[in-house]
Amino acid sequence: MTTNLNRQLLTLTTLTLAVSSGVQAAFLDDSKTSVDSRTFYFQNDYRDGSGQNRVEESAQGLTFRFQSGYTEGDIGLGLDAALMYGFKLDSGPQRSGSGLLPRNAESRPGGPSYARESQDEYSKLALTAKLRLYQDTQVLVGTINPSLGVLQPSTTRLFPQDFRGTQVTNTSISGLTLRAGRLDRARHRDSTDYQGIGIAYANGQYPRTDNRDFKYAAADYALGKDVVLSYNLGELEDVYRQHFVGIKGKLPAGPGRLVSDIRLFASQEAGAGDAGTIDNRVYSGLFGYEWNGHTLQAGYQKVDGKGAYPQLENTATYLHTEMMLTNFAKQNQASWLARYDYNFAAAGLPGLMLTVRYVKSDNAQVVGVQQDGRERELDTDIGYVVQSGTFKDLAVRWRHGVLRSNYQRNSDQDRLIVDYSFKF
Repeated sequence: MTTNLNRQLLTLTTLTLAVSSGVQAAFLDDSKTSVDSRTFYFQNDYRDGSGQNRVEESAQGLTFRFQSGYTEGDIGLGLDAALMYGFKLDSGPQRSGSGLLPRNAESRPGGPSYARESQDEYSKLALTAKLRLYQDTQVLVGTINPSLGVLQPSTTRLFPQDFRGTQVTNTSISGLTLRAGRLDRARHRDSTDYQGIGIAYANGQYPRTDNRDFKYAAADYALGKDVVLSYNLGELEDVYRQHFVGIKGKLPAGPGRLVSDIRLFASQEAGAGDAGTIDNRVYSGLFGYEWNGHTLQAGYQKVDGKGAYPQLENTATYLHTEMMLTNFAKQNQASWLARYDYNFAAAGLPGLMLTVRYVKSDNAQVVGVQQDGRERELDTDIGYVVQSGTFKDLAVRWRHGVLRSNYQRNSDQDRLIVDYSFKF
């Protein structure tokens, strides 16, 4: 593993020197360099069921990041690079599986199958070539982290999930952002290499489908500063096609503002339909009021049609019900949700934030389960960002989630995350 890290460091250094030695000054003058540190403690207690009863690990991650400017002229070239290095702080074969660290492929002889030892360290390199055309068009080639209604990389561990591909972004029309891309490989958050892209298993709803391309197009239009209209189209080759329409807005009302966020998804099988019949729709809305640091919201989500909500393997979703432990996206599942946010800056404590989310659902149809699935989850997030002094911008966040279900294991989960960025 150390040899692998040395090779990646050499590659990063060589590329940086090679690019910077022959380009114009703007490439370096507009560049940014930082070292991002993340310390992560993860614990999950299974409250029932057989097998592994606890997951508990901690790890340290360092990301050495370089973001260049562009060479001068109507056509500018640039390079972004990130070298990620993670290492174990605490773990054990019977407590592994947090997603913070890669695990050995097999368990120890004589031990339970889940008792696989986590690796002591790992590293990976992300390289993205970028091209700027006439100030309003950007082309990215290499490692890409798109955030879309139809694709949400998982970013909730030591390092984010990323993809290999190409993306084009255009902002030539005021208020309108257009994006289109093609991805051919995925690298999961605790993996060092890229793998094929496939559909998520969804509790046995869909078969494995690997080595597919994922293509997407997205348009976001801002109507002033308080309303955004969105449309996305995504397609996993020969598996499914998904449409997303979103309307997000804020409207002054009394001493505060009304807030709304409506998200609609429609998915069907595509091409050869290698994952079987998919005819899924999700209707999701969240509405509320914000005033003096408080934001209180309530909403409803319904999964309709045939099959669970389809998504790429190991990704998150853009559903309102995307929680710490589950996403409430099973076939026919209906969910009520509530959310409360408080910004303590309104009380004279800037940097301190509280978020409480609750989802309760029923009527889920799950493969292999005869009864209607019912579950609920309560998540609490408390975060603080240091506002001044030596440790300015140091961020500490505690997350606690409680899941209770009649078809999957009940869990209590805690995450403690400390982030800090050294900028040069």
